[in-house]
Amino acid sequence: MKKTLLYLFLILALPSMAQYRGHGGHGLGGSHDSASSLTIVAPKHQMFWLFVDDVLQNENAVHSIRINNLWPDELYIRVELDNPTQDCIGRFVDFRYPQGFSIVQHGSLLGLEPAQGNIRPELVMDLLTGTPLPPVPPTPHIEIVQPPIPEPIHIEPGMNSKDFNEALTLLSKETFDDTRLATAKQIIANNLMTVNQIAQICRLFNYESNTLELAKFAYPYCVEKNKYYLLNDVFTYDSSKRELNEYIGGQ
Repeated sequence: MKKTLLYLFLILALPSMAQYRGHGGHGLGGSHDSASSLTIVAPKHQMFWLFVDDVLQNENAVHSIRINNLWPDELYIRVELDNPTQDCIGRFVDFRYPQGFSIVQHGSLLGLEPAQGNIRPELVMDLLTGTPLPPVPPTPHIEIVQPPIPEPIHIEPGMNSKDFNEALTLLSKETFDDTRLATAKQIIANNLMTVNQIAQICRLFNYESNTLELAKFAYPYCVEKNKYYLLNDVFTYDSSKRELNEYIGGQ
């Protein structure tokens, strides 16, 4: 009789135990994955201010910082260095997962590269989104309808994708390098370009001398001059890389 009662008790208790485990598992996950973070670190001798979508995050310059509670979206980050020239580095970042960057310098060029290793930031804080408006006091018998919040406008840096793809197709159809070079210069002179767009055009040339000539010509039209060192990847010879860096240093 006792064994029968114990067996019935276990059968009745199993659904409740499974439900409890299910709630427990959900609680461990929660909404933790819905927010992301950004970590930036500078060389020991350098300090900086961080802007997220043009909102200043740190009042005083720091060596490293981590911003929590970033929504999973593409935001524009800008780093302003605390140096005599007030150098500025900017880029769009996708925050669907935590991101970490190191401020690096290649010659006279500055950039943000993915951070290596575990960073212990000097300052940890939640995202600042600007000064909120004061709440509107309720008015008796009047329904207050708040206007919809407009979606953030994403401004595509450089030449827009549709026009660039059309230009790239046109250049790839050119038979001779000299004709391709003249046409590429005409396109670049009438459009701002990202480093990646310039690199894609440079890779269309058969002769490295033409690649180098276009890389020099395109520099004033690049919206990411701080990342121009990435063009080194389009060259085969170190002499071409040195010549481009010397040219940029003289600008």
